[in-house]
Order: sequence, then C-alpha cells, then structure tokens
Amino acid sequence: MESRSDRSKQTGLWPDLWIPLVILVGGLTVTAGAARTEAEQARQLAEARYQAEHQALVNRVLAIAPDYLEEGTPPSSWLPTLFDNALPAGLGLRIDTLQRHTKVPLLQIGVNGQLDPTRTLRTEIQPAGQDWMVTTVPNQPLLGEAAREASATIWLVGLMISAAAACLSLLLCRRLHRQSRSLRELQSLSATAQQRISTLQVEKNVLRQALNESEERSRDLVSLSGAMVCELDEHGVIGFVSAQSADLLQEAPSDLTGRRFVELIRPEFRDNFEKTLVASRQERQSERIDLILIHRHDERGLPATIRIKALTDPLHGLTGYRLNATPGAHDSG
Repeated sequence: MESRSDRSKQTGLWPDLWIPLVILVGGLTVTAGAARTEAEQARQLAEARYQAEHQALVNRVLAIAPDYLEEGTPPSSWLPTLFDNALPAGLGLRIDTLQRHTKVPLLQIGVNGQLDPTRTLRTEIQPAGQDWMVTTVPNQPLLGEAAREASATIWLVGLMISAAAACLSLLLCRRLHRQSRSLRELQSLSATAQQRISTLQVEKNVLRQALNESEERSRDLVSLSGAMVCELDEHGVIGFVSAQSADLLQEAPSDLTGRRFVELIRPEFRDNFEKTLVASRQERQSERIDLILIHRHDERGLPATIRIKALTDPLHGLTGYRLNATPGAHDSG
C-alpha cells in the first residue's frame, strides 16, 4: 500500500500539507465565531448605555423643569440651555407636550442626522403637573460602531494567530520533508553499504576457502616431501617446527619449540651453520648447507641438507629465518 510520503515524493510536494490548511481554516472559523460573539456583546453594551443615557436625560428634566415651570417661565426659554453640555454625541432629543394637540415640539436637538427610528425610546413624565413626552433617537453609528470595532479587533488578532500557526506548521512540514529526504538518502546508502558488505563477505569466504586450501596444500606438500620445516626468530630460536621432526629426529614439535636450532646440530657443524645464517641475512637470498643433525636414538646423527632464507621487514629489519631440513647423505671426508 502506498504511503503518504511515497505520494509526496512522486508529486514533489512536502508531506502533510493538509495540516497548515486545516489550522488556517479552523483558525478563521473560530475567529469568525468569536468576532460574531464579541460584536453581539458590544452591541448589547451599547444598547444598555443608550438606555442609561436616555434615563439620565429624563431624570435631568424631572430634576430641573419643575422649578422653571412653577415660576411660569416658558419652556422655550430654558429648555435649550438645559441640554447644552448634557446631550451625548450621536443622540437626538425631542420633548413634546401632551396637553394640546400640536406637532410642534417643545424642544428638538440633534435629530437632523442619520437616525435609527427603530431604536427610539419614549418616556412620559409629568413635571409640575405638565404632561410631557421625552423621546431619544440614536444615530446608527452609536450602536453599530462598538460592534464593528470589536469585530475588527477579533478578526485582526485571529488572522495574525492563524497565519502564524499556519506558517509554523508549514515550516515544520518543510523540516519533515528535509528529514524524510535525508532518511531516504541514508536508507539508500545503507542498502548500498549492506550490498557491498554482502559482496565483501562472499569475497572473504572465497578467500578464506582459498587460504584454507592453500594451507592444506602446503601441509600436504611438506608432508609428502619428507622435509622438516622450521621458523626461527632473529636469534635463531625455534618458533614453529613441522610434525616431520618426530620422524626425522624422534623429537616432538612441542619439545623443540623455544630451543635454538643450533642445538639440534652436531657441534662440528655449528660454526658453518652460523656463517650460513649471516650469509642469508646479508645476501637476502636462500642459502644451502649440508650438515648432521643430532638424532635422539642414533649417535651418528642424521645427515641433512638445510636451506635457509632470512625474513626481513622494511621497518624492523631482520625478523627471523625460515628453513627446511631434507634428509640426505653427507660426505664427512
């Protein structure tokens, strides 16, 4: 089944791009709901403030009008001055008398603008025995401006938060895309390395088999040749000796290891053997010498032909010798 990362790789898009889209759409949806709620609350607060202002104007008339009416002062002379600084901006005021049928109001202030007659508030009062009707009419911005400001503020904050969250998730998608690409590259390199390791393992097994066959061949050849093979260190001490020592000298290889090879030679041939070692080291080639080895059960010894090759290393110089001893006739004369 094809995964999202595979589909994103085929289309060239970043993975999980639906997440920023969901965040943006969800943020705008929440912002719209919050803006609607705040606007309604702001409108209700403006409505309550408007009702409070209307009641304050009514109370102002009830508090001041009786004194003027009892003195007999006409309302037209003092009503306009009563609301010079008391009428809120954006509010229209009209005071009518109910004692006579007339369309001429006692007072009319601020009712020439864009008014909202559906929001008109009326209160009937009776100052000093007079029947008056106090009417207030708000203009439309008075009730709608607060709602618009609250809605605009919510939309601004919501858009900023939604855009920031969407951008952050987009950056995370970009980072995820880079990590996925790096992971694919590492997986490709790992697969290549694993394949190479498998190839090297096969080659190692082939080389090990070839080495084992070579060692077995060498052992067979040494066994068939009847010669005794030894490896000596730079001081002539035996480090390895083949099993033929048991047949030729009646000595077990473990008994010979750690001894100097010169101890296996009859004393009268030891000087020539030492000179042969020196010649092999100096000439850096194989040297040959005929001598008699000490036999455990034969006092006459074992005539043998010794071939010696010095082992050298560019860093350490002489590291030892390799020799073989082949049984043969020796002319003592």
